[in-house]
Amino acid sequence: MMKSGWLLFFMLISMVSALGQTRIDERNLWGRDEVKHAAIGVCVKNVETGQVVYEHNPGMALRPASVIKLLSSALALKREGDSLTYTTKVFYTGRIENGALLGNIVIQAGGDPTLDSKYFPQAGFMDSLVSKVENLGIQRIHGNIIIETEGEPARIPGSWPWEDVANYYGALYHSFNYRDNTYTITLKSGKSGTQTKIVSVVPAVPGVKLRNEVMASAKHGNDAWIYGGPEAVTLLIQGTILVNRSSFAVKGAMHHPDACFRAELEKRLKGKGIVLDKQKIKEGERHALLTMVSPFLKDIVYYTNKNSVNLFAEALGELISPTDYAKTVKAELSDMGIDSCGITLKDASGLSPANAVPAEVFTDVLIWARRYLSDAFVLSLPRGNVDWSLRIYSDHPVLRGNVVAKTGSMSGVRALAGYLKTRQGETLAFTILVNNYVGDPVKVQECMRDLLKEVADK
Repeated sequence: MMKSGWLLFFMLISMVSALGQTRIDERNLWGRDEVKHAAIGVCVKNVETGQVVYEHNPGMALRPASVIKLLSSALALKREGDSLTYTTKVFYTGRIENGALLGNIVIQAGGDPTLDSKYFPQAGFMDSLVSKVENLGIQRIHGNIIIETEGEPARIPGSWPWEDVANYYGALYHSFNYRDNTYTITLKSGKSGTQTKIVSVVPAVPGVKLRNEVMASAKHGNDAWIYGGPEAVTLLIQGTILVNRSSFAVKGAMHHPDACFRAELEKRLKGKGIVLDKQKIKEGERHALLTMVSPFLKDIVYYTNKNSVNLFAEALGELISPTDYAKTVKAELSDMGIDSCGITLKDASGLSPANAVPAEVFTDVLIWARRYLSDAFVLSLPRGNVDWSLRIYSDHPVLRGNVVAKTGSMSGVRALAGYLKTRQGETLAFTILVNNYVGDPVKVQECMRDLLKEVADK
């Protein structure tokens, strides 16, 4: 009798927990060739009630790729607020006599990841600094350009793939950053089977030689990449680009932005007729020359998620904790009432294939963010029918204009997490993580879209 009572009790609990959940034809959805052998984690909850709408392995820790930026951005906003800014100060030392600066130009780095960033072109750090020097009537600088940084030198996370670290998305966050810590190699191609030529490298990368092995191809298209470590003196460019291209850009990670900035500043000053002697001069009295204040943190978060900028995400990770990001994130999540036991974190951007997070964690963070953060977080997410990254997930009438989400992708991984408005007007928080799929990634994305369509339509 006792056993029968307990059995009835658990059956009732199961029935109650299943109420409100959307019934999905999983055999049709997850039985497709591309995903039937994949590891899949899904968690969909109602934002208002927190009730589970649909789930499939919600507690399985899976690689999220760039979806991990949701953690970095939400927790950075939680800790620092929308209006945090970085400050970069520039001084000149010594004195100015007869058009000569008998001292140095000193830049006091403040960790700003946006200096001369393409995402914030209105700031113009280099232009402002050159203009300030010119307006002081300086024609010669006897000293040097000194960049003062704080903290430990940037180090590549040990789990980042070697083939990624020399390319633009492998740019590290430093105490001093310049032009998104990215440089551009422009290539020119001719006939099929011939080697391309390097037209320009902007900005120049001092102390680094480029070995170009990129070939022109009529068949294989544009697929050129840079290989080499952050301290390499020679970087290899391999791959193909289409034939007869007058210019094709390959973007690399600038691992020593301070050196690149100094070289570019010297070049710009020379263009204005200002000579840099680079003499060793003792530190003298400092005089304020320029103060640059970064955009608000909410604006940096906007591009972190909207454009999936790894550099900005790593900067957010540094705000959360400069010493132990993973431990701090887990502690923060626990304080928010979110289970963090199944999480493995190796970076803040999602480039590491060693990251592993359950789908339910992201969904719970999305619900928390909707309740406790400002609109800045939601506004940072790509929007269906607006942003290219969500084109596949918005090509059905029930989804059109109703999906706001962050995508993630790497080899064998497709991920999506965000908010979905249903036909009934409810707002759902959802996460879909697919690992180790086989075949066409577009087919995998279509499978993920079909799940959203079913959930939104019921």
